[in-house]
Amino acid sequence: MALTELEALAARVRFDLTSAGFTPVAPEHEDDPDGGLFVSVDFVHEDHVAVSWGMHDRLSEAAVDLLEAGERGEDAVIRYETTQAAMHLALGSILTAFGYNARPHAFGFGHIIRPDTQ
Repeated sequence: MALTELEALAARVRFDLTSAGFTPVAPEHEDDPDGGLFVSVDFVHEDHVAVSWGMHDRLSEAAVDLLEAGERGEDAVIRYETTQAAMHLALGSILTAFGYNARPHAFGFGHIIRPDTQ
């Protein structure tokens, strides 16, 4: 599969999600500590576009620290998990409504879209 085909698909997904009200993080800024909507080409396998939601580093780090300490019921963990689940569901619903054949990523975070399924 040509990389340009994947890049074109990623650009189309970014455009559609922008029209739905999201502001995707620019591809060259995917390590942005503020988090947000990430749409990127999977350069490892080069066979799909990945769409996910990243939390602000402050909430992510607080939740991870609490989880490592075994504190699942703490406010930061609940906020993190609730936001992650809500954004995962919202993105999947929106992508489907826009005609993409998105499926959950194998790791449970975000969605993948393959050009051959569109």
